[in-house]
Amino acid sequence: MTKHIYISIVFLALSFTLHAQAVGKTLTKSFNPDGKSSIVLELPGNTDIKTWDTPTIKIEFNVGLASGNSAMLNELANVGRYNLVAKANAESILVQMPNMQKQVRVKGEVLKEVLTFTAYVPKNMNVQTVNTIVLLAASTQ
Repeated sequence: MTKHIYISIVFLALSFTLHAQAVGKTLTKSFNPDGKSSIVLELPGNTDIKTWDTPTIKIEFNVGLASGNSAMLNELANVGRYNLVAKANAESILVQMPNMQKQVRVKGEVLKEVLTFTAYVPKNMNVQTVNTIVLLAASTQ
């Protein structure tokens, strides 16, 4: 019985330690489509597209760090690492996260960031997504 209790305590301690190391944050950015008929989302993570009746574009995204803490995540957000930038041409809007092209190292290791996006776009807008995870991996080799 005592052995069973010790194993349970060790298992719980390990699961709390692993859970405590992963941190996350949800951020939101809105854009005015200015009459554009399409949007290209070039974002470094999985993107879920939802349409709505509102005439604005809203992008919600979650940033997770496998290792690190909330202070580190907040500082990365404050210095603009997760800023979304919109560039418009005659017919469309391109939304990117340009600061993700730079690698961040912590104690010599590349920081592992997981980003997931939900884009709310007007229902009459054409949407194209480009996942830049492959582009980032190719540029680091």
